[in-house]
Amino acid sequence: MYDESPLTHGAALWQSYDARAAVIPADGCVDLILRGDAVDVAGPSTRWIATLGDSPIGTLGVRLAPGTAWRALRVDLAEVSDQLVPLDALVSQHEVRRWREVLLRTRTTTTPAGELVEAELRPAEAWTGAARFHAARAATAEDVARELGWSERTFRRQMQRSFGYGYATLVRIRRAQHAHRLLTGGTTPAAAAADAGYADQPHLSRELRRLAGVSPAQLVGASRANSSTEFPSGSSSVA
Repeated sequence: MYDESPLTHGAALWQSYDARAAVIPADGCVDLILRGDAVDVAGPSTRWIATLGDSPIGTLGVRLAPGTAWRALRVDLAEVSDQLVPLDALVSQHEVRRWREVLLRTRTTTTPAGELVEAELRPAEAWTGAARFHAARAATAEDVARELGWSERTFRRQMQRSFGYGYATLVRIRRAQHAHRLLTGGTTPAAAAADAGYADQPHLSRELRRLAGVSPAQLVGASRANSSTEFPSGSSSVA
């Protein structure tokens, strides 16, 4: 069973029970994950990853939207991209205790669970919203940097710091999200490829295999089997 609740600043609180190991599509997010009493960080995902099955008491996580994790954790996100790393390998013991306490209390509280986590979240820097907006429209890095009043070099450096990956990767993730919505809405792969901005259908297939670990046909089949799950999401899984 899986449950997810939206939080402030684009974050989400999720809980999973009795789930087996799964393949998770890239979403560019960072997750704080509580299994047992240990807290791990799932670094920014830029390709599909294989997850562990749930612990006997389930798994709880906080998903931080692209560009927001640096303010919450103050770690080098690029160093943990596409990795699962113990939180205590990245931050001070004080920070580990703080997050562990918040997540443990969230798992057992009878009050709205999200309130405990939301108190620890921080708003992202304003420019990160502009980066996400323009990436969804496949604007060039040069154009985005110009709008922000930065050099392209400064923009790329800020992307690595706050997102943990480059702007081109964010564009690819946003494009894949758009393609998924088209495919699961009944659009043919060829039409979805053209509408989402891929060079052709084989280009779409290659990107989905890299970002989601599946072909367009497999992705649609998984979506039909689990139609309540949005893509990409740290909660979604495809066998």
